[in-house]
Amino acid sequence: MTTSWKKEIIALTEHPAAKAGKIDASFFPPVTENSIQSWEKENARDIPGEIRSYLCQSDGLEAQRGEIWPVLPLEQWTLIDDACAWAEPVIRFGETEEYFYHVSLGHSPSIYRAEKFGSKLQFSAATFRKFLELIFRGDG
Repeated sequence: MTTSWKKEIIALTEHPAAKAGKIDASFFPPVTENSIQSWEKENARDIPGEIRSYLCQSDGLEAQRGEIWPVLPLEQWTLIDDACAWAEPVIRFGETEEYFYHVSLGHSPSIYRAEKFGSKLQFSAATFRKFLELIFRGDG
């Protein structure tokens, strides 16, 4: 069964914290399978399943009227594969005013955040779905 990300995210915008914080959601046309495969080939890395599934429904996710980008458009994603900086490769795929968000390409696709003016990764959520829940509760 395919996840209906738009339906799930719209439900998240109805959470009391999302309403109080005016955390809305804007979606975009989906990414083509060819574009996803091109990104993966160019970067020699696979995009983790949940996020890949999301891209097939929307190329990015804008929230709170552009103040939060839980998912940047695919063309803005950055692969960071620097063993001196982080133990595992990550993809920077989202941002807020304070943080960059990364998905680990290691043993599990956990989501991490790093302050924009720092370099230390902090655990955010075990899955993409949990990450979105945190964002729409204002806890991202």
